[in-house]
Amino acid sequence: MGTSTTLDRQPTRPGLRQFLPLVQGATLIEWTGTGLFLAVSTIYFVKVAHLSTSSVGAGLTIGGAVAVATAVPIARLAARFGPKPVLIGVMLLRALATVGYLGVDGWWSFLLVVAVIAVTEQSSPPLVQSYVGARAPRSLRAKVMAVQRTVVNLGISLGGLIAGVALGSGSPGAFRPLLIGGALAYVAVAAVYATARREEAVTAVEGARVSDLLKDRRLLGFTAYNALVSLWMPVLNVAFPLWLVTETDVPERYVGILYAVNTVLCIALQYPLNRCYSTARRAWLSYAAAALLLGGGALAFAAAPGFGAREALLVLGVAVVLLTFAELLQVGASWTLSFDLAPEGSRSAYLVLFNTSRTVANRVAGPVLMTGVVLALGTAGWIALACVLLLGSLVPFAMLRAARTTTGG
Repeated sequence: MGTSTTLDRQPTRPGLRQFLPLVQGATLIEWTGTGLFLAVSTIYFVKVAHLSTSSVGAGLTIGGAVAVATAVPIARLAARFGPKPVLIGVMLLRALATVGYLGVDGWWSFLLVVAVIAVTEQSSPPLVQSYVGARAPRSLRAKVMAVQRTVVNLGISLGGLIAGVALGSGSPGAFRPLLIGGALAYVAVAAVYATARREEAVTAVEGARVSDLLKDRRLLGFTAYNALVSLWMPVLNVAFPLWLVTETDVPERYVGILYAVNTVLCIALQYPLNRCYSTARRAWLSYAAAALLLGGGALAFAAAPGFGAREALLVLGVAVVLLTFAELLQVGASWTLSFDLAPEGSRSAYLVLFNTSRTVANRVAGPVLMTGVVLALGTAGWIALACVLLLGSLVPFAMLRAARTTTGG
């Protein structure tokens, strides 16, 4: 408590300790462990667990829905006990579920494991964010989270490289050490947080505030809007590779190259761009820019099949760059505004509930929207998505006008 007060009074340049090296170290371990299996999970489900692609897709969607449904109980736990003990429990459960993949022998066992993984994956980021919020000065929170997300991308890249080397033999047995390595990484993260200094107690009264948050129209509206602008995730991970392979003459190998462009830009630019969303007003404007960029990317995807292979690759490259800048601005703006709007006494619960927007976009509604609407309609689907996003870019201006009216500015 005393440390936080002292930091808030210091106007000097932030030092290393203010960027919470313990959090960044734990983040690198966590996401390196995640990266070990992330890029090759679908291959494992189909070739080793012998599941069909449709059953894998259905299982992932149901798992995402389960994660959304469990957000309220997780929020209650976080409100009652604080973020650290819940985060430790989440990491240990995630380790157990990761090892559980080795025992998958059918769709129902797959569904059970993937649902637990989805719950823990959804819970971890907001709990870490809440942990940062309790320790970092208000003026540094967005910067700390920008560093944290840079570390996330570094961890995923490192884990992916290790996985690529491990799977070079082509042996199904190569998946086993990757899964065990991921589980050990999550146990290590739990141990890191367990050794952190003790937080001040959180009163049990806070648990009752979750029900109030569920009635908060501002929270519900912000969560829904964030889900819309978070559609860059299923666009990048689902629609883009399928569109390139099925509708353009661009060779499949360029999917990986364009993904690398996205990763490198995220690592290089997340921290430098933190000024774009350092205040609430700038964060809302970043949301508007993100929606515009995402809409522009959708139009670029729509145009790509009309060109030859070389020109289409260039257009797809432009689309991925637009998506990447939309990602950077949306993620950064969500940190600033979720911190700003969260009630101080119920920050952990608020952030857990708000984070369901990412799960809805990435796991529940997003993949179905991409495959069942956008790709099914083709060019018209991309144009329709672009129109929705361009309209969505007007929402932040309405929010800023409402804020000025409320304050009499």
